Amino acid sequence: SSQLAAKPAYDEWQSVDYIQKAFFEVALKNEYKKSTERLNRWQSPIQYTVKYIEMPTNDMITSLITAHLEHLQKITGHRIQPSQSQANLKIILTRGEYYADMIKRYTQSNVKDLAQDSNCMGSFRINSRSEITDATVIIPVDRVMGEGLLVACIVEETTQIMGLPNDSDWVFPSIANDKSKIELLTGLDYILLKLLYSKELSPGMKANEIQPIAEKILNTWKKNRTIKRSPFIVNRSGLYPLVN
Repeated sequence: SSQLAAKPAYDEWQSVDYIQKAFFEVALKNEYKKSTERLNRWQSPIQYTVKYIEMPTNDMITSLITAHLEHLQKITGHRIQPSQSQANLKIILTRGEYYADMIKRYTQSNVKDLAQDSNCMGSFRINSRSEITDATVIIPVDRVMGEGLLVACIVEETTQIMGLPNDSDWVFPSIANDKSKIELLTGLDYILLKLLYSKELSPGMKANEIQPIAEKILNTWKKNRTIKRSPFIVNRSGLYPLVN
């Protein structure tokens, strides 16, 4: 069908040009904010806390979150650890009826009707150097479980607050593509995360500064088969072994 023709072949994304274009789309734009088109990422370690508000704690959900955050640490090389007192990443689990209230209480979001229009949400703040300083993820558990979206919400929101905030309908295969129903990290997501946290890039960089550096890194990864092997590498950790 014509709909299938519009979707890139599964390995078309493995070209350096495609990955670069996808990186600029997902990393430098922002679906909710007028973007500054600069690279945002964490520099200090992420210290996270999981809070259950107006609902009982759920060990299964906590273990899914922990497994995914450990996976993100493994891919990016950036330190992510649990912390009760100094948390700069709050993951809030609540019930649907409190979702709007939690968005108001815990985020600076002023997106109208966000609670009606989104299944779950994540937002981060940056300082003047484009470093992410803190982030919040809010998941209305009963609502997303009713839709079969719990895993997708955990993966998408905690991955986006790493500094890949934008959704895009043409970036495929990726969790950044809301139309695709992909709920676990793909090879492309793995490469985008790895690129975002590569030592040669730094927060505040603009597209024209990133472009030659990213191209060089990606060409190296093409030669040493990191890109080719990424779908297999990404499947070995994180939530794949737990949910498949």
